[in-house]
Amino acid sequence: MGIGEKSLKMWEGVNLLLDRLPERHPEQDYLKKEFYRYEAGWQGEKRLVSKMIEFHWPEPYELLWDVGLQFGNWKVQLDGLLVTPRCIIIIESKNISGRIHFDEVTSEFYRFNTEGEKGVFEDPLVQLSKHERFLEVWLNKKKIGHPPITGMVAFTSRHCEFIAKPAGKHICKTYQVIEELYRILEMHEPLADSPRPIKTRRLIESNLCPYERPPLCEYYRIDPRELKTGVKCSECGQIAVERLYKIWRCNMCGGQSTNAHELALQEYFTLVSKEIDSREFRRFTGIKSRHAAFRILSAANLMTIGSKRNRKYLSEK
Repeated sequence: MGIGEKSLKMWEGVNLLLDRLPERHPEQDYLKKEFYRYEAGWQGEKRLVSKMIEFHWPEPYELLWDVGLQFGNWKVQLDGLLVTPRCIIIIESKNISGRIHFDEVTSEFYRFNTEGEKGVFEDPLVQLSKHERFLEVWLNKKKIGHPPITGMVAFTSRHCEFIAKPAGKHICKTYQVIEELYRILEMHEPLADSPRPIKTRRLIESNLCPYERPPLCEYYRIDPRELKTGVKCSECGQIAVERLYKIWRCNMCGGQSTNAHELALQEYFTLVSKEIDSREFRRFTGIKSRHAAFRILSAANLMTIGSKRNRKYLSEK
């Protein structure tokens, strides 16, 4: 399974969106913050996974990352899952820096950043409780026995400081994760009738629901017509490529490609919509010839819907 799949996909997508927006677009500053936030989240999740190399438990266990599951319309994305005969531990990864406060009186969760600014966030313990409840329901519906389900929240930022956190909850930093997992496991006795961890793993893997990134213009409420149009050069990254018969040539660096349109299609699917027609493809890429657009789209081996005149081409993902 992927490491930080959601953070990685969103980071890549926001980078594409930034490239396509005009420099003075009002959302540029916000999206740059989003870009660095997702990058930091991805790096933090990688550090967490690397730390788990140190985990050595004498009893059978299975460790899974980026577990997407669904029950009806209820979908969850679990960062990590440790399955043992003693208990199942959900691992929530949070990349939040600054001075961290869990207020047990008001049930608020907030942090002060390096500038002293207060930011209020959703309490990760509430999210963890929802995930524990989901997994309980999901496993019961699958009619598989299981040990108790619990969880922990791991803060992966190198620059966070706990000022106040609730007693009796499993909250730690990346470097404390292994010892915290051992403490949780030692609190539970192995159950003789628990299914083997590998059986639970196989059940989960056969029911995975991969993370689907929404079109980012829709997600960030940006009008797709505000995006720069044209085909991007795979060598210099500039949107300055023109079509010369069957070759794409960059007007900036002179680089040539036969498949630059494939990147443009993927950008469209990432940013605008999961489907495209010939007219939209011509608008987005700058191709003037209907025949050239038809040939390119037909050769892309995409799923289609509709008749020839109203045909739409669908993203593979």
